Amino acid sequence: MLNLLPLPRTVTPVTGAFTLHEQGSIVLAGAATAALQPAALRLQAALDRANQTWHMTEADGPSIHLQLDPSSGAPAQGYALSIVPEGIFLRATDAAGAFYGVCTLIQLIEQAAPELPALHIIDWPDFPARGVMLDISRDRVWTMETLYALVDRLAGWKINQLQLYTEHTFAYSQHAVVWTAASPLTAADIRALDAYCQARFVELVPNQNSFGHMHRWLTHPRYAPLAETDDWFDTPWGSKMKGPFSLNPLDPGSLDLVRGLYAELLPNFSSQQFNVGCDETIDLGQGRSRAAVAAAPPGRVYLDFLLKIYREVSARGRTMQFWGDIIIHHPELISELPKDVVALEWGYEADHPFDAHAAQFSASGLAFYVCPGTSSWNSIAGRTDNALANL
Repeated sequence: MLNLLPLPRTVTPVTGAFTLHEQGSIVLAGAATAALQPAALRLQAALDRANQTWHMTEADGPSIHLQLDPSSGAPAQGYALSIVPEGIFLRATDAAGAFYGVCTLIQLIEQAAPELPALHIIDWPDFPARGVMLDISRDRVWTMETLYALVDRLAGWKINQLQLYTEHTFAYSQHAVVWTAASPLTAADIRALDAYCQARFVELVPNQNSFGHMHRWLTHPRYAPLAETDDWFDTPWGSKMKGPFSLNPLDPGSLDLVRGLYAELLPNFSSQQFNVGCDETIDLGQGRSRAAVAAAPPGRVYLDFLLKIYREVSARGRTMQFWGDIIIHHPELISELPKDVVALEWGYEADHPFDAHAAQFSASGLAFYVCPGTSSWNSIAGRTDNALANL
């Protein structure tokens, strides 16, 4: 029994097997051989781990053949993999498809070598973007070695986007007081990780919370005047929390702060997307903005600040992603969002209304991601049943 993650669209067994010998050739066929390099290098490394020496070549022969075929008509990131007694043949729509076909082949090698069962696989993704967000702001910032290992594993599962959820764990040059005790990632770290991701068809998307969840900034005297409130405030869950938590959206200094963060953070990423956060602004209207929130239509003060952030992101040539949990409660305002933003619809419970909320974004012409949670936090082993149903 072979376990392939994720399961390809079709796996058709045929008669026979292909024997992986200790030496062989990885044939890069066709004109676009340079685009096949990432796939070929990953395959070569996997064979090396299996103590087999395979060399890349453009010469024909019985071996492993990799070829790009953009005219095949298959969807983007797709591939066809055939293992027959005469050899292994991988034909891909594009470079990403070749990489993903090799990832499937490596799983087969790891489970069945040296006798690979003969079969035909056809595969392409259901969703063009398949991402993972890793929290590096609550208690643990991973080492670069571990991040590299994570990227390799995610790439092998055909994940093509990674975000590092950040509140205060990037080493901003002008804000050392915020991150000094937090083991932050530096600009050099991010540039190195970005290059590592690119070589594995993973888009490292910058992530910086910019409205709520700013308490790790606002607890310091330098930033305290930007807080919505330092007092106790009501939460949507029927409890109370002690501020500070969110930026005050009416203070010009709040926008000045995030503008400066973006100017230093974004040049380290090749991605043209940017997740600005803006979720759970639960204290908004319970402090310095109380009068303005009470006088304006519901959600208006939130949206006005979100649009200011959007203009900062757009001015830098990026596409803004933002968490949709606040604006979804003000459906009459969704249509005012610019059509080039990406709404991130997140939910942690198995019965989260993804369908209903996504339909509201779609009706306004907005692109959206659905972002289910892993339920792995605040527990020893996670809430597995809930996580699987939610995913």
